[in-house]
Amino acid sequence: MLWGIVIISFFGELWLRTSHDSNLPFFHVYILMEYVFLLNIFRTMFKESVKDFIWLILVIGFSLIWTINIFTGVGWWAFPDYIHVLEAIIIIGLVISWFSKMLNEKIISRPERTFEFWICAGLLLFFSGNFLLFIFSKFIILTIETAAYEAIWKIHCILIILLYLLYTLALLWVKKPIK
Repeated sequence: MLWGIVIISFFGELWLRTSHDSNLPFFHVYILMEYVFLLNIFRTMFKESVKDFIWLILVIGFSLIWTINIFTGVGWWAFPDYIHVLEAIIIIGLVISWFSKMLNEKIISRPERTFEFWICAGLLLFFSGNFLLFIFSKFIILTIETAAYEAIWKIHCILIILLYLLYTLALLWVKKPIK
């Protein structure tokens, strides 16, 4: 799945450089792949407490809304703000559910030493920090002056960097198989 995201990103960049046209269709596909990838991570984190049927509903439901949005909503060539907002709401809900589960069950004595903690911390920081940006993206693009527009997107870039730093911390805490 991760390789799929890398391939989509590569072809999106290649498209942008060779055609000098918008690569937003690739961003739509990236959002769907990112969502499915993150949902799969959460499925493993909640494997004892949430049935596979619920995850299937979340994947099919999001994919259906994603498809409807592309073919009858904003289309391929517009910024996917509604889908990004929906993804953010679902991911924030899952992150809060995991933190709540972790705190209520008190099984993990040192959460900062777990893969799940850092993944959830990064996702919460990124999606909550960008939530209003996703909601008001069309308004920001159409009405705000250039300096403010650039400042907003610089904040977005900082949040992406922080997300990937926290992903890196998460990977440091992945349990190694014992041979």
